[in-house]
Amino acid sequence: MSQKSLNWAVGIIFSLISILHLIRSILGWEAIIGGVQIPVGASVVAFIIAGFLAYSAFKLARDKEISLLEDKEKIMQ
Repeated sequence: MSQKSLNWAVGIIFSLISILHLIRSILGWEAIIGGVQIPVGASVVAFIIAGFLAYSAFKLARDKEISLLEDKEKIMQ
């Protein structure tokens, strides 16, 4: 798997995680892990962090694509 493909896959996964945390925050779904209730505020923070990670992964994939295009142009000259 190429680095660009991996970055796209990671971006999609973190986007889904971010969206699920946003939905939990809006709808107020209850989350209990190991008998401990997780506050909705934790999902707001997780939404922001996962969203940033998704953005970063997509940006890296795009930068890798631009870098590959520049390399091809140098070879063609």
